[in-house]
Amino acid sequence: MEARQRGLKRWLVFALVWQTLVIAACFVYAFVMTRMHQSGLAWVAPPIAALLGTALPYQLAATRLLRAVRQ
Repeated sequence: MEARQRGLKRWLVFALVWQTLVIAACFVYAFVMTRMHQSGLAWVAPPIAALLGTALPYQLAATRLLRAVRQ
């Protein structure tokens, strides 16, 4: 049980750090793209895809963890 808790804590720290890096990269990308005066909204697609692509697997993992805790 202790090994499982340590592994879960390591995974949680990794997930939080990774999501923080992705969010920071999205802000930097948005800052750079707004300075370049891009026309249209197509420049928004990459940061949105990065956020969704990293957040959705975490949501699936969180629901799986909650199910395991309830059992």
